[in-house]
Amino acid sequence: MSTKEETRQRIGQRVKILRKQAGLSQEELGARAGLGRSHIGRIEDGIYGVQTETLQQVAEALGMTVDIIDPALQDLAPLKRLT
Repeated sequence: MSTKEETRQRIGQRVKILRKQAGLSQEELGARAGLGRSHIGRIEDGIYGVQTETLQQVAEALGMTVDIIDPALQDLAPLKRLT
């Protein structure tokens, strides 16, 4: 597995965990993030690489910043839960 594939898988798994912790379906998260349910599913399955803007939309829909999804993105926003 390449580094890109590993990154997609890691981010997808984290999105899925955070979505479930928030008690949201893929459809609900997609609606909050302005994305379709299938797009969220493909992110979670690691099929789609995620652009920073899309990842920010997903994080904000979860009430979080992007670095909570992937600590490697720490330089994009401080680690905190949005209030």
